[in-house]
Amino acid sequence: MTSDAAITVTVAPHWVNSLFLRPAARPVVQLDGDDHVVRWGKAVTLTVPAGPHRIRAFFRYRGTQTALGSTQRDIDVTSGDAWHLVATHGWTNGSGLSFTRVDRT
Repeated sequence: MTSDAAITVTVAPHWVNSLFLRPAARPVVQLDGDDHVVRWGKAVTLTVPAGPHRIRAFFRYRGTQTALGSTQRDIDVTSGDAWHLVATHGWTNGSGLSFTRVDRT
């Protein structure tokens, strides 16, 4: 499989909720069903072939497998694209994640 495009995803908690989420939960970026455990506020860049892709961001409390606060976006990547998505959590624990910024260059 030739990798000819890049998708960068950052998962960030709200500063209020980060006091709870950072030590208790791990963010996950899922690309086409494959999980990539990431760090809060740190970007992860994934190389992908051109075509449609499903990006999902969520978090899991340590020691669990349940996906919580999930957000999802389908994107169509063309050769040479560089996508940057930011999934931000709200200020309350029940707020969940949402893609607050999506850039394509």
